[in-house]
Amino acid sequence: MYPDRHCRQPNYRLAPPALAALALLCGAFSNPGTARAQTSANLTLQSEYSARGVALDTRPTLQLRVVHDTADGWYAGGFASPVRLDDRSQAQLVAYGGRAQRLSSTLTVDAGISRSVFSRAGTFDYTELYAGVVLAGASARLLYSPHYYGEGRTVYLDLNTAYPLGEKVSLSLHAGLLHPFDEHGEAARNAGDVRVALATDVGDYRLQVGWQRKWHPYLQGVAPVARALTASASRYF
Repeated sequence: MYPDRHCRQPNYRLAPPALAALALLCGAFSNPGTARAQTSANLTLQSEYSARGVALDTRPTLQLRVVHDTADGWYAGGFASPVRLDDRSQAQLVAYGGRAQRLSSTLTVDAGISRSVFSRAGTFDYTELYAGVVLAGASARLLYSPHYYGEGRTVYLDLNTAYPLGEKVSLSLHAGLLHPFDEHGEAARNAGDVRVALATDVGDYRLQVGWQRKWHPYLQGVAPVARALTASASRYF
């Protein structure tokens, strides 16, 4: 699963009279002449930890994400969350890094690598390489893993966009497609997921509620399909 590590969905942080673009997507991109290094973090309480339509923990979970962006576009970060895989409670730790390059006022390209490890189930550890573009508030990203959750090769296409519905509410849309290669066996088939969410910012907090659906669950027997309704509250630092 991809726990919204580096390239999170392009949510808008609402602040009249204008929207700050892509508040959760690849850090803050600035003009080269005005860019500054910065470190940011957030704590998120979720009704359940779901990613790519699969529930990595069906209980409410508290997650921490920290990212440092440099003035020339390099970034590095980490993510930590409790998970429950194969009926075992444990921790997931993710480290990631890469570089984002702004090509125009509306176009940014991005590439990097991430590593996910599990404290009590090292056989599920995996690495992903990713590359993508952000264009006018929408993003498309391709992620490749040579051993996804300790198994065979996969490619995941991650599509996100967001729309302001007013000064205090935004709508975010996500669609994803996971393609496993032949080494997963004859039963392997493409898995898809979609998510629609409403979000609002209250001070330094972001509140979200959404609906999601999964087709052809990937980790059958290891993790359940995510619930249809989701909710979360995040505090930004």
